[in-house]
Amino acid sequence: MLGHAHFIDEPDDLCKRQLRQRSGPLLRHLMNTPNFWKFFEAEAHPKLALRQDSLRYVFEHLDRRNRPVFIVETGCVREPDNWVGDGQSTVLFDRFASEWPGSAMYSVDINPSATALCKTLVSSMPQIHTGDSVSFLRHLAKNPPESFHHLDVLYLDSYDVDFANPHLSALHHMKELVAASSLIGPDTLVVVDDAPSEGKFVLAGDRVNFVTQPKISGKGMYVADYAKTIGLEPVFSGYQAGWIGL
Repeated sequence: MLGHAHFIDEPDDLCKRQLRQRSGPLLRHLMNTPNFWKFFEAEAHPKLALRQDSLRYVFEHLDRRNRPVFIVETGCVREPDNWVGDGQSTVLFDRFASEWPGSAMYSVDINPSATALCKTLVSSMPQIHTGDSVSFLRHLAKNPPESFHHLDVLYLDSYDVDFANPHLSALHHMKELVAASSLIGPDTLVVVDDAPSEGKFVLAGDRVNFVTQPKISGKGMYVADYAKTIGLEPVFSGYQAGWIGL
């Protein structure tokens, strides 16, 4: 029997590479933004489910900057305390950036109800915009904050995905990447949410044998294809996928 599956376990070689990249004392990073890490470890991380490791990587990346940060997110928080469902990334980015005065954080969502709710869940520091994310990113790329040349994190999570037919969502997130391209520097971490890997497999008795190499799908399908074309592997790939150097 030939089957098709989405899965979130990382291939062995990628997992090992990530462990090497993340080796080194985490406490060194915790010292830079201790108030955030206390909140993250106690309140957020236990609830993040499939996003636990990837969001930890995101904030370790930000913490290593040891300075004010520039973050852009597409698709804002839409429901209070929905840690498992959407990761509450807007809340987390706000918590982190607020610890570093001079930071710039933007979140954009096309749904006015979502942005209205979002504003009640975060501080006054983030700039929350209502509108099309591609147009917003293009405008921001032409008019970036004066203090920053490049983004520290670009977090793409705007267009709901149908995993059975991810084309429209994946295409939209690729458009976002293009629109923000001039803001992406060599150290910018680009993250796509809802981007699990998928592969075809054969059932042989009680064994599952994959007949194709797993590849990133969902919202990140076309971003991953572009990255592969230029020879860039993800720094992490699970339920979310992330790249540095796009």
